[in-house]
Amino acid sequence: MGKNGLWLIICCVLTGLATGCTSSKKAATVEMQGQMASLYNPSRLSLHPDFSIFHESNNYSVLYIRAYPSELRFNQTNEESEYRALLKLKYELIRLEENGQGENVMVDSASVVYKLRERDEKSPAFFASLTIPVKQGFRYLLKAETKDLNRGSMGLEYLYVDKTDPNGAQNFKVVSTFSGYPKFMRFFLTGEKFNVQYRDRGVDSIYVDYFRPENELPRPPVTATSDYTMNYSPDTSYVFPMVDTVDYDLRKEGMYLIKVDSEQDEGLTLFNYGGSFPEVKTPRELMEPLFYLATLSEYRDLRTASNRKLAVDNFWLKIGNSIEKSRELIRIYYNRVIYSNLYFSSNKEGWKTDQGMIFILFGPPTRIQMTGNGESWYYFAKRKSKVVEFKFEREQDAFSDQNMMWRKTTESQSYRNEAIRSWRNGKVYSMGS
Repeated sequence: MGKNGLWLIICCVLTGLATGCTSSKKAATVEMQGQMASLYNPSRLSLHPDFSIFHESNNYSVLYIRAYPSELRFNQTNEESEYRALLKLKYELIRLEENGQGENVMVDSASVVYKLRERDEKSPAFFASLTIPVKQGFRYLLKAETKDLNRGSMGLEYLYVDKTDPNGAQNFKVVSTFSGYPKFMRFFLTGEKFNVQYRDRGVDSIYVDYFRPENELPRPPVTATSDYTMNYSPDTSYVFPMVDTVDYDLRKEGMYLIKVDSEQDEGLTLFNYGGSFPEVKTPRELMEPLFYLATLSEYRDLRTASNRKLAVDNFWLKIGNSIEKSRELIRIYYNRVIYSNLYFSSNKEGWKTDQGMIFILFGPPTRIQMTGNGESWYYFAKRKSKVVEFKFEREQDAFSDQNMMWRKTTESQSYRNEAIRSWRNGKVYSMGS
C-alpha cells in the first residue's frame, strides 16, 4: 500500500486513459542509497499517489495506482488546446538478493503517461493499473516516480514486493464494495465493506482468523531490549466461500488474518484499529503516545487519571511552561504521531513501531538508505559535525511484511535519550541546533 497519500481516504470511478508507454529491460547493478528523505516528509513532495501490488500469475503482477486530481494542474497549453492534465509514472523493478548477499539488480523499467480530462478534475481520485513482469520466487523493491507534466511537481514511493510465497499478502486483492476498485491500505473503519480475490481462482474457500486487540504498548524508551510480542492465538475463526459476491465488514476492533490454507499462517492481514485512527482525537489516543516522553510513574498516573484529557493538558503545560509553547509542542508531536500511523503501521499502529518512535522524537530523517533487509535513517548533527545512523531491519512476521526493528547502538541510544530530555524541557529536538 502507498504511504504518502493514505490520509486521503476516498473512493471514486476510474476514468483515465494511458496515452503512452515505454519499457526497457536491462540487468544493471542498482545502488540502494541516496537522498530519499522526502519519502517520510510530505512537505518535500507535491504528489502523493497510492500504490498496491497484486500477483496475478507466476510471471506478472499488477500495480494499482490512485492519484489525486487536486494535486495536478489542468490547462489547455498544448497543441490540441485540450483541457487536461498529464501524469507520468516511471517505475524501476529491482530484484533483491537473498540475505543481502550479492548485488541488487534492476530487471525492468518502464514509463507511462496518463491523460486526465476535464471530467476527472472534479473527481476526488483517479485510478489506473499497470501490468509488470514480476517473476515468482524473488523479492523486489519497486521504485515509483510520478510527475505532473504540466507543473513539473514530483512524487516518489518505494514498494517492497515479495513473490516468494504463493500464500502471502500480495496474492490477495481487496476490492471496495462501494467503488469496485482495490483498497490501498490494510486498515479499515467500521462499516467499510469489501470483497477479497485470490490469484488462484480455483480456490473455493477462504479462512478468516480474528484476533482481539491486546492494547499493548511499545517497548519502554530506555529499559527494554526487545519489542513486545502479541498473542497470536485467534479468538475466533470463520470459513467463507471464495466468491466475489461475499462482502466483509470488520466490525470488531482487532486483527483479521485472511488465508486460503487453514493449516498455515501466511495470508493477508487487515486491521480495525478503532477510535479515530489514523488521527488522534480521543483522550486515550492523546495519552498513549506520551509513553515515549513520560516517566513510568507519570505514565501510570496518566492512565489512571479520572479525567485523562485534563491530565494530558497538564502534562504538556508542565513541560511547555506556557500555553503558547505547549500548543506548539502538541501540534508537532501529534502531527508526527498521525504520520507515523500512515507511514509505519504494520502488525500494530504505526506510532507503536520502532520507526514511529524515532520519527516522533526526531522528525523526518535527513537521508534514507534502503535495502531489501530494511532501512537506515541518517540525521546530521551540525553542532557535532557528524551523521547519526538509526538502522531498522525487516523482521520475519507472518502478519506483516513492513515490521522493522531498530538495531540499537550506544550512539543512537544516547541521541534518543537526548531527544527525550529536549522534549521534556519544552523544546522540539533538533540535531542541528
